[in-house]
Amino acid sequence: MSKMQLLLAAGLPTITVLIGILLSQRAVEKLEKRMDGMEQRTDRRFDRVEGRLDRIEADLREFYRTIGQHEIRMDALEKRGA
Repeated sequence: MSKMQLLLAAGLPTITVLIGILLSQRAVEKLEKRMDGMEQRTDRRFDRVEGRLDRIEADLREFYRTIGQHEIRMDALEKRGA
């Protein structure tokens, strides 16, 4: 086997493997970018949901406070009428 044949026999598969590794690395980077984008969108959606829940909680607190005030007034009216 000549030197050229030996270099081709050893070098060609090595080059092929290196090219495969580089292509795989690019695919992984592309996938990571997509996943980062999905994570950011998911975070934004959760932030919006949390904001809505905060507003609902505030509305419920106001509602129960108002109900409490009405109960106090009704008790006072009932005592006056009795």
